[in-house]
Amino acid sequence: MTNAEIPELAEIFAPRTIGPTLIIEGFGAKLTVERGQLVIHDGFGPHRRTNKLSRIERRVERIIITAVDGYVTIDAMRWCKNVGISVVMLDPAGDVIMTSPADTYYEGRLHRAQALGSVEAVRYIMDRKITGQYEVSGHPKIKDHLIRLQHDVDTIREITAIEAKTSRYYWGSIRGTQVTFRGDVPEHWTTFQTRSSALQYAGKTPRKATTPFNAMLNLGYSIGYAEARLACHALGLDTELGLLHRPKEAKSHSMALDLIEIARPHVDRMVLDLVSERTFTRKDFYETNEGQCTVGSPLDREIIERARKAVQEPLAEATEDVAHILAESCDTKIKKRTPLTKRTLKATH
Repeated sequence: MTNAEIPELAEIFAPRTIGPTLIIEGFGAKLTVERGQLVIHDGFGPHRRTNKLSRIERRVERIIITAVDGYVTIDAMRWCKNVGISVVMLDPAGDVIMTSPADTYYEGRLHRAQALGSVEAVRYIMDRKITGQYEVSGHPKIKDHLIRLQHDVDTIREITAIEAKTSRYYWGSIRGTQVTFRGDVPEHWTTFQTRSSALQYAGKTPRKATTPFNAMLNLGYSIGYAEARLACHALGLDTELGLLHRPKEAKSHSMALDLIEIARPHVDRMVLDLVSERTFTRKDFYETNEGQCTVGSPLDREIIERARKAVQEPLAEATEDVAHILAESCDTKIKKRTPLTKRTLKATH
């Protein structure tokens, strides 16, 4: 069977409907400018798509590139920035390679406040995260820890200790979630047991997923991480000066890692909803030679779109609130901006 005869490819690369999130996928992708219009070419083999955007169109907010190969021209990146489109690039495993923000702002005094640290900002971040976890799981112990966080702790060490205890109850309440498949798949694919990965022995981190459930979570978190980086740029926060996560030698964008904590429960809810309503097939996921599980097409497109929709509003609101908390700690007055939510000052933190 030739590429032209594979029905799945025709479905994956069918003509797209242009919406807020435009995903460029496949092989030999191109993002260029022709006669003043942004031109998007993507697809696989004979299954190619071409879309053109004019400068007056405002439907697209993000272009997310998941294509395996291709190119993006300098004038295309400039075109996107000028019309307010941010560009995100993911690698085949779903990790963020690059974010190119359309909206950037610089405020050195906020950077100084980040460097000095803020217990109140960390408390706010963890309050939002644990509140989200309670809304997802309903575990009474999580509610108890949330009350402690709000009233009984005064240091970042105490806050992180509460977060660690809460996470054990939270993931314990989700353990055993069934993932339904049509056909034969590895047994460990069918049930969520833990966020840790057997492929990464140092601390048993979850970055290399070995199950579909964790693969979907990781892809959703990557979108949240990209949105957090873009939100930092819009508010004038330094992505490298985290309040909770420590900066590392290699760029980790630790402030974005702080903010994504708020988005995680929203991604979790999205994946749990998807798992409860869907029967998956073996083709929805693929496994590397070492056993890492990643999301295949077109499911990855759906998760990217749903994840961005899930995290956009809470991340926008939270990033503005964190910037306002930091602004209040500065010696001189800083204007409290709301470029992401367009809220009035009376409605802000």
